[in-house]
Amino acid sequence: MENFVKRRWFWAVALLGLGTAPVNASILYTCDPSIGGGTCGTLNGSAVSNIYSSVFSNANADIYITYGNPGVASSSFNATQVPYSQYYTALAASTDDPTALASLTPGVDPLIPYGNTDGDIDVTAALANALGLSVNGAETAGVEADGVTSCTLGNPGCYNGVITMQTSSQWDFPPNAPPSGAWIDFYYVVEHETDEILGTSSCIGTSDGAAADACGSTDASPADLFRYASSGTRSFLSTANGTTAYFSTDSGGTPIAYYINGPYGEDYGDWVTGGTVLVQDAEASSDAIADITTDGGSEIAVLDAVGFNLASSAVPEPGTMALAGMSLAVLALARTLRRRHQS
Repeated sequence: MENFVKRRWFWAVALLGLGTAPVNASILYTCDPSIGGGTCGTLNGSAVSNIYSSVFSNANADIYITYGNPGVASSSFNATQVPYSQYYTALAASTDDPTALASLTPGVDPLIPYGNTDGDIDVTAALANALGLSVNGAETAGVEADGVTSCTLGNPGCYNGVITMQTSSQWDFPPNAPPSGAWIDFYYVVEHETDEILGTSSCIGTSDGAAADACGSTDASPADLFRYASSGTRSFLSTANGTTAYFSTDSGGTPIAYYINGPYGEDYGDWVTGGTVLVQDAEASSDAIADITTDGGSEIAVLDAVGFNLASSAVPEPGTMALAGMSLAVLALARTLRRRHQS
């Protein structure tokens, strides 16, 4: 059974300055009444929010969550085009991942995709906040609960992102035990979409059955800077045709997890689904339970590399993983989160 999602990105073109990055991590979920107060309380407790707080020292986001998506789940969020040199400066000033930083170059990175001249990196509102980047003295624009209307973060009803969960899906809400009967763990899917809002997405997308530029202007996302085809060779739109692509923090020397890299309608920022269930898998696995601290840590490694720093109590980053297997302009591209049954 396949379930298709549509993830909306909103790209804001603006001049950015360098501010002060926050030090206290807090992911706050505001739930539509259809979600239920008990579930929302659990999201804001040990099930999800406290996990991110225990891992990252600067991951802050207000996220609205509701039902209504015809697919498994989707997310809507804003991002801003940032000159590469400015993103690099902000990252260098605050990162706790020297290996990942060393794989980038200051100034104009010669490995920015497509040979574009401006070298823009498209940064989500949550990541801009973590790095202390601001838009004319304010944070990157947020999005209202409808997932469409842009707004000013800090104002009531304005969020870093909106997660829309499938209304009719067989959701399970396990505190510690795996779901059963082909049901899907609600909380691990929320983590998947939260990662996207924080900054794991790719600027490669799928349109009409072919790989497409999802960000416009042939920009890269922060995570794309760590997307490799082989040692020293990045993987971007021109190679998004089913060839190998993987996440690496040492210039492609060590694969940490393998990316979707073909125009299958799936999210190029997700992992190839294999035998081990990972939070950012392209397929939502039923009868399984996982979170970013128990699945091997690949999502933690991506978020750490792009600018979210580890808390002192955080789990260590993974080593090599063997995987089986703009005025505000709206871009809506179909991406896929498929349901997979764990045998």
